[in-house]
Amino acid sequence: MTTIKQVAEEAGVSKSTVSRYISKKGYVGDDAREKIKNAIKKLNYTPNVLAQSLKTKKNQMVGLLLPDISNPFFPRLVRGAESYLKDKGYRIMVGTISDHDSLEEYINLLLKTNAAGIITTLDFTKEFPNLTLPVVVVDRISKDTGYGVFSDNQLGGRLAAKAIWNAGAKQVMIIKVLDDKAENIAERFEASLNYLRNKSLEIRIEESETFEFEKIQTEAKENLKRNPNIDSIIAPSDIHAIAYIHEILAIGKKIPDDIQIIGYDDIVLSQFIYPSLSTIHQSSYKMGEQAAKLIYNMANKFSIDEAKIKLPVRYIERNTLRRKK
Repeated sequence: MTTIKQVAEEAGVSKSTVSRYISKKGYVGDDAREKIKNAIKKLNYTPNVLAQSLKTKKNQMVGLLLPDISNPFFPRLVRGAESYLKDKGYRIMVGTISDHDSLEEYINLLLKTNAAGIITTLDFTKEFPNLTLPVVVVDRISKDTGYGVFSDNQLGGRLAAKAIWNAGAKQVMIIKVLDDKAENIAERFEASLNYLRNKSLEIRIEESETFEFEKIQTEAKENLKRNPNIDSIIAPSDIHAIAYIHEILAIGKKIPDDIQIIGYDDIVLSQFIYPSLSTIHQSSYKMGEQAAKLIYNMANKFSIDEAKIKLPVRYIERNTLRRKK
């Protein structure tokens, strides 16, 4: 493993100069900076973040705690956060918090290592009122969330409903997610429902208890059997929409001629399935990037312009909605 001493020798500067360059604290001349940069590249040197934290009493590590890393929405969120933090000399640790015990374990680990902060999709700050680490909640924020990044869920819900209505919907199924921690999805549902409530169509509400594809397929089979005459579906996520597409095609119906459907998120897979999924785009990459910026500013006690950052959404037209003739 390459050491700071080897980098200093290669660059022809002192170890302290290399340390100042790596920590971004103290003056380093332009000539020395260029030499160190080239030496680091040549020797493939990676700073030891843990060793730095022991010296500075501040670990340049950010915990990214997610409910399910297999959900296609989250990898781009991780990339957005990692890209921003890496540029600042920070690293991320990704953890899956499927239950309270795993959440507590990760929080204790991050506290012990004196991490810079936590980015999470679950606002657990009420459960840990004495937590000293900065926390930024992404996507699933509530009115009590201190710092967060989210998309315009009310607009997204209205856009989904408007797209379905404009495509000639007559009997619409709106899928409602049963998760009291997912206020963002509840907002979308209410916005869609309110938009369609006074339109001349029939609305059926069905519930979902999961974001796992196989379990959604089971729900889809039951809901399609229970509602044989629906011609439109508003799904709470692209994962839900794709599971429904699979089951709609399996019973011999055509999309969008017999049943049209709109998703939410615009995950990468949505443009490659057949037929390609009409959906509402929200940028998980941008969410991760903005959350990382918030954490960085909080960790370094920089001024913060907005504690809660709302990102725009937009409708993506593909092939699962009917086009007006």
